[in-house]
Amino acid sequence: MTNTECIHQAILFLAGRCDGARTNDGAGFSKWDSGWGHEAADRIAAGQPLNLASALRVCTKYRKQLERGGIILPTADALIAETPTPKTTVAPAQTAPPRAGLTISRRGSLIAISFPYDPALVEIARGLPGRRFDGETKSWTVPASALDAAIAAFPQATIDPAILADVEAARAKEAADAQGAAARLAADIAALDAIIPTLSRPMFAHQDSGARWLVERRAAILADDMGLGKSFQALIAARALGHRVIVIAPAGLRINWLREAEMAEVTIEVYSWAKCPEPIDEPYTLIADEAHYAQNLKAARTKKFLALADKAAAIFALTGTPIKNGRPVNLFPLLLATRHPLAADRSAYERRFCNAGPTRWSKWDATGAAHLDELHRKVSDGMLRRMKSECLDLPEKIRVTRKAELSDAARTMYETVLHEKQSEYRRRKAAGEIGEADTLVLMNHLRHAGSIAKIESAVEMAEEILEQGGQVVLFTGFTDSAAQIADALGAGRITGAEDSAQRQAAIDAFQSGTSKAIVCTLGAGNVGITLTAAQTVILVDRPWTPGDAIQAEDRLHRIGQHGSVLAVWLQANGADEAIDQLLQAKNERIELVLAGKRKTLRGVGSIAELADVVLG
Repeated sequence: MTNTECIHQAILFLAGRCDGARTNDGAGFSKWDSGWGHEAADRIAAGQPLNLASALRVCTKYRKQLERGGIILPTADALIAETPTPKTTVAPAQTAPPRAGLTISRRGSLIAISFPYDPALVEIARGLPGRRFDGETKSWTVPASALDAAIAAFPQATIDPAILADVEAARAKEAADAQGAAARLAADIAALDAIIPTLSRPMFAHQDSGARWLVERRAAILADDMGLGKSFQALIAARALGHRVIVIAPAGLRINWLREAEMAEVTIEVYSWAKCPEPIDEPYTLIADEAHYAQNLKAARTKKFLALADKAAAIFALTGTPIKNGRPVNLFPLLLATRHPLAADRSAYERRFCNAGPTRWSKWDATGAAHLDELHRKVSDGMLRRMKSECLDLPEKIRVTRKAELSDAARTMYETVLHEKQSEYRRRKAAGEIGEADTLVLMNHLRHAGSIAKIESAVEMAEEILEQGGQVVLFTGFTDSAAQIADALGAGRITGAEDSAQRQAAIDAFQSGTSKAIVCTLGAGNVGITLTAAQTVILVDRPWTPGDAIQAEDRLHRIGQHGSVLAVWLQANGADEAIDQLLQAKNERIELVLAGKRKTLRGVGSIAELADVVLG
């Protein structure tokens, strides 16, 4: 059996057992490979060629399953050695009986097709991509990229020998490039295999496979659910590739990215979407966080991003919402950035998947949606999307901090309150007029300003989860910020303003799925209720004690929850960071006491000490 036949056998074996992991793991292709696998099996059955190097990369992920089925995959080197230089597709045309007057020749940068008038041949010519009729020469022209299609359409044409020589040279170059790419991939995977065991933070199984998937493709969209570690996967993949790493991210996430890069032990350069840099003259890996920011081709930031992506040696676009508002038109810029074949013809893409066309209000409306199943299948080779419920290796609860991106108005408001409270605190402390109760009041004023400042970011984050089809719970420390968030999301609410009947109605609507979001204050909603319909909880504000924070998270993380819970602690400023550090320190000391390793909680920071850090 040849190596090619072995790969074909592996694909057919996996496809024959595959149900997309709906009922059994380890039986056939995984959910995210099943679309590709079935399409590849169909191509094999139809006698159509496959990209064997790519097919081997996919099948290698299922090596153990294949070995249990008696199929041993070849190595990449063995496949390269066996693969002959591809023959030009024009070879059959040389053996077909030529037809008088039917010729294919070069005309400048175009390919010209000439023949005496024949309605049947005209119809064939009309079906060629990019075809145009030249009235002066009475011939048809197509772009050079359509040469293979022209030869296949007119097998009886006499072909200019110069074209044949060019085609043979192009095919030889393609073969050499393919061999070089296979060798580079083998080196990149070896580098990844060497990196992963040395990491100070171990990778989950889904993160390992995700990083490998990115390395294999070099240009792709990672659309994992929030909390699955998209940034860490991208950084490890970028480290394996060994190029300079440029990250484009919302300005408020700069510190998050620097911390993640430190954990991944890779040096990065972080730029905001508003300050996207120009391309550089050396190989670089581009990571675009919240890549849906580039959803409008007319926007300046999208144009700068696409220019940077075009020159990148690798491009990883990270977003939990690749199709905003259910509109495929918003996915197109990301397909363009990641060099997906569907982006080769924007007009065709919009007609097929956006139901585009003229309307009474505009010449071209591409805001619709059509053939979504087909779109999902065709982008699956370049977009990886996994939900928390699919990643069985996750712990029961994940807690992450996330920086809020404040608007100019929100930042100005917060800084004004901060300066006022700092001045008051310093004045009263110098005069000896401030006690712990007064300090707590000042800190709560500052927390309230921070809560109001974070409303926009909290709403945007919740909308991202809702876009993914999930449900979300939000906790705030203040009734007015809870009301504004609930109004923006059309969400139910549990605050001190609702009576028991109203609260229960909101809970019932949320648990039944009638309502997709619910907003609670820490005082009213952090005990005694069950909100297990959601897997994500956003703590816009935190309480003063770790037990109250855990109680809020455990409205989701309790009996009845069938998936992993993601708790996002939203931070806007130094006060938030200081409070969270205090909570962490308190929680660590409490755990030591409960474990019998400490008898007291002495040494835990107080609110007065916290005020000195924030207001002093």
